[in-house]
Amino acid sequence: MCLKAGCSSEHCFVHPEHSEHFSLGHEHFAVWAAAWNKDENLADLETPPNHHKFNMAPGQKTADISPLLQRRLTDRNQPTNNAGPVINFNIPPELLAVFRPAPAQAAIEHGVPPPAVHDPQSLVQSGMQHGPNLTLNAFCTMYGLSQEIRTKLHDNGYTGSDTLTFIIVPELKEMGFKYGEIAALKAAMRQWCQ
Repeated sequence: MCLKAGCSSEHCFVHPEHSEHFSLGHEHFAVWAAAWNKDENLADLETPPNHHKFNMAPGQKTADISPLLQRRLTDRNQPTNNAGPVINFNIPPELLAVFRPAPAQAAIEHGVPPPAVHDPQSLVQSGMQHGPNLTLNAFCTMYGLSQEIRTKLHDNGYTGSDTLTFIIVPELKEMGFKYGEIAALKAAMRQWCQ
């Protein structure tokens, strides 16, 4: 309760070392109680929390404010030396279409094949011609893949060369393939595509 003569507030914070006081409202009490309840090092009966609602409280030091907030307050209070206003232009994408290269579909229509894009996670490069449709056993035999590779592929439900095109390297790692086995499978897929 505020006992200072001439004060219009019912509740105030009076710092023990200063004669100044600071009016408190419901929000101040809620913040103070929450901080005190969380940790007595954050606030207690004599010390309000380090919160923006208490920036004007007597005895609050600027050092109690976070370094980021100190920097922002300093920057806000510094005069700016802008030469002029900043003007932003919003240009619709349709106006910039003139500077874009023709889409890949237009190139395909004119008989130009799209450039091959290699995804390092894929066993087959984009745009590559697939080889003959082989069973898993025939594929592994034809391209010299080990029995361990064939077993891992079979155990994970791969039945032939057509299903192998959808495998990506992270899936092989999940299946327990070793790096050498992954390299052997990539080499086999490259030969199959030629």
